[in-house]
Amino acid sequence: MNCFSPLKFFVTECRLLMVGLWVLFPIMGQAQNEYERCLQKAGFENVAAYASHDTLTATLENTNYRGNYRGIGQAIKALSACDAQIKVFRLLVQEYQKPQVVVQATRTSELWSVQVDYDTQQLEQQILTHRSATAARNEEMKTSTTGKIDVVLHPIFSFDNHKLDKLAEVCFFLAPSIETTLWRGNRIYLQPIIPLAHNLTKSNPDRRVQLGVLAVRQEWLNQKRWYLSTTLGSFLYNRYGVNAELAYHYNHQLDFGVRLGLTGEQLLLPNKWQTTAPNKFHGMANVNFYHPATSLQAKLSAGSFVYGDIGVRADLVRHFGEFTVGVYGIYTDGEKNAGFNFALPLSTRRQLRRGQVRIRFPQYFTWEYSMLNYYRYAFEHMGQDYKERPDKSFTTHYWQAAYLQQYITRFLNGVIR
Repeated sequence: MNCFSPLKFFVTECRLLMVGLWVLFPIMGQAQNEYERCLQKAGFENVAAYASHDTLTATLENTNYRGNYRGIGQAIKALSACDAQIKVFRLLVQEYQKPQVVVQATRTSELWSVQVDYDTQQLEQQILTHRSATAARNEEMKTSTTGKIDVVLHPIFSFDNHKLDKLAEVCFFLAPSIETTLWRGNRIYLQPIIPLAHNLTKSNPDRRVQLGVLAVRQEWLNQKRWYLSTTLGSFLYNRYGVNAELAYHYNHQLDFGVRLGLTGEQLLLPNKWQTTAPNKFHGMANVNFYHPATSLQAKLSAGSFVYGDIGVRADLVRHFGEFTVGVYGIYTDGEKNAGFNFALPLSTRRQLRRGQVRIRFPQYFTWEYSMLNYYRYAFEHMGQDYKERPDKSFTTHYWQAAYLQQYITRFLNGVIR
């Protein structure tokens, strides 16, 4: 006759529990990490994801797909294919490890509905809380962008038909930008400008290699209403100094901003490196508006241009998905100017970026034409600006919530590719 032993029963139950947990925990970890593996396989970095009932929450950075809306749309498609039971997708979208927007996409039987918002703090805190309660930090580290080097082969084309001694002055440059991110919100740039083909005169300094962007950029603040970034170093168009940008999101369509700079001139001459003191103050207040029904972006800037002339610049840009075509007008110190600009896709829709050093083409080729490049306007360098980032345009780094909401919805519903 066997006697019941409480101690023996307790030891047996503990063994069974330990075996069960040993089998169950890897399965649970696999289920949770499957979403992260889907994002990694699709080419996203800085990923973390978890699911609760029919809602999936994820954070990611798009480094492979051309265009912000396409990258976000591809992430939602990849996660949707990973688990057909998920109906709601909440994405915290980063750039250089800094959250930019929150995207919520809801899948119904026929169509997707999308909402985009600037308030990233609450969702970021939820993701951090979940990550701190799990042991899956190694997955996040494997897909981190920290320390990875991007070599972006920028082409620069210059065409000036305002010369009196020749039909036009044509220049083609290669400007490879070596970039990396070392900490959250940071970007470091090194970009020489190398002339490849031109018909410049011998006295023109652009015949020699010039320094484009050599700068450290830091994004300090990006919350529900406010955005703040600073850049220190050398900028495109022979300027160096410090630049700061502050923006206020009034709503999803309208932003108010201020752009401030203190710069000097730099130029590589045959026998020396010529610089002037960084004492030119540049300050422009701007209003930026996007109208989804017409896909029109309107921007009005007023203040002091780079060389001290006071004036206004008005831009009107039409977005065709990734293509943009715009016109602008400038009135400064009694002088008038106008022109047009455009941005065209240059790379493929997806560029594989694997390894520690990744060589790629820029996502877009941008170009701007100025109607007036002579007389007082040109001689006094009026209406001038600089670029503190090699790829700055109306298309790249464009996080306007109304624009993203419109084009992510169209992408997920198959209206655009």
